[in-house]
Amino acid sequence: MLSKSMCADCEKRSARSGSKRGAGRAMSSVDDIRPASLEAGLSRVMAGLLLLVLLVLLGIAAWIGREAAIQFALSRLHHDAEAIITSIDIDAQDITTPVSPIYRQPLSGHYYLVRFDDGPELRSRSLWDEPFQISDATPGPPHFWLAPGPGKQRLLIWQQHFEKGGKGFFIAIAEDVAPLLAAIWQFLWFGAIASLVAVSLLLLAQRWLIRRAFSRLDKVRADLREIREGDREEIGSDVPAEVRPVVREFNQLLQNWKQHHERSHNAVGNLAHALKTPLQLILSESRKRNLPAIEAQGKRMQSLIDHELKRARITGRSTAGRHFSPKTDLEALVETMAALHQRKGLQFTTSIDAPERLRLDQNDLMELTGNLLDNAAKWAQKRIRMALKAGGDSLSLVIEDDGPGIDENQRQALLERGNRLDENHPGHGLGLAIVNDIVTLYRGKIEFDASPELAGLRVVVTLPLDG
Repeated sequence: MLSKSMCADCEKRSARSGSKRGAGRAMSSVDDIRPASLEAGLSRVMAGLLLLVLLVLLGIAAWIGREAAIQFALSRLHHDAEAIITSIDIDAQDITTPVSPIYRQPLSGHYYLVRFDDGPELRSRSLWDEPFQISDATPGPPHFWLAPGPGKQRLLIWQQHFEKGGKGFFIAIAEDVAPLLAAIWQFLWFGAIASLVAVSLLLLAQRWLIRRAFSRLDKVRADLREIREGDREEIGSDVPAEVRPVVREFNQLLQNWKQHHERSHNAVGNLAHALKTPLQLILSESRKRNLPAIEAQGKRMQSLIDHELKRARITGRSTAGRHFSPKTDLEALVETMAALHQRKGLQFTTSIDAPERLRLDQNDLMELTGNLLDNAAKWAQKRIRMALKAGGDSLSLVIEDDGPGIDENQRQALLERGNRLDENHPGHGLGLAIVNDIVTLYRGKIEFDASPELAGLRVVVTLPLDG
């Protein structure tokens, strides 16, 4: 099929393709480093801040609770100490007036010890046989400390030196504060759990608010899709105030882009049209003077100009044209191809499985399919089969013929402009190059292999439907 003289600059193309593959790998590695979503980032920051605040507040609450409990217990110990001092008979060095019954109950968690400077020591019955040590502090202000007590008790001990009736003595009074501290820790645990629940609810509320705020950007996304499909010219101004400057800049950039493409498109068209007149003179003179080599090169130049005009129309279009109707458009195209190649009596078989209307440019799809069918018709013996299937996020177009096919090592050269594998067939080898331009424009792919049933060439084109 379509023959081609192998290009003299294939090494340059290999170098270019190698660099493109390298760039592709670099882009792939960059794409792998995807930025985290704004919602996830905000959620992480908010969660971190809330947990930090929670830990600080719990720490402050624990310290305040512990200090409050100790001060409360100390006030009771001081009150009991005064009662015990009042009950002490200095001459008898004994406690004559009964104190609170809790100091007579063994291991009640309330204890006292009175030690006179000259040696005698009075202990509360609640101490039983348990040791109770007081510090050797000198007379002065009271001091207190925490110490282990009988069993698992945690004693808060208050101690001070007194004088009464000319005699000095130390009094140490203690209370088990373990239940009080345990109650505080239990309260803190409940507070921590309640705080975690509150943090979770706040994060859920934040997530809902963020999604609700970002949902207003759905209109921007819808406008962008319509711009891509040619249904509108710019993004609407009905957007949140925070993104309005970005939308305004994007619309300006879009207008600049359109103007640039329009100028490029017009420049190519003007240049091509400007070359046509002198080219026609060259062709006319070459025929008059019987210069076939010059005439052949002139025709080739003319075909290249036609190709560039078509390519400029494809790549320079700022908005999409009419939408593609597969069944209607392709049936008309097949009828046209059958009429053009009527002498060969070709049999066209079509299979179309697609929606009635696709958001693809009709001109592009008709030109792509027309070039592929024309190429197949040139080489087919009798049969050409075309199948189009559109579903999900892609469109697949398969065209097969029963021609001689093409060697595997020559298939890639089909897409190179001007290459032909057989000079006996008319044309300049530009049809498949135009096909490749269209496929590249749509970020699709084109593959060549042997038809398993018709034995000729099979061309498979895949285009993304999401643009």
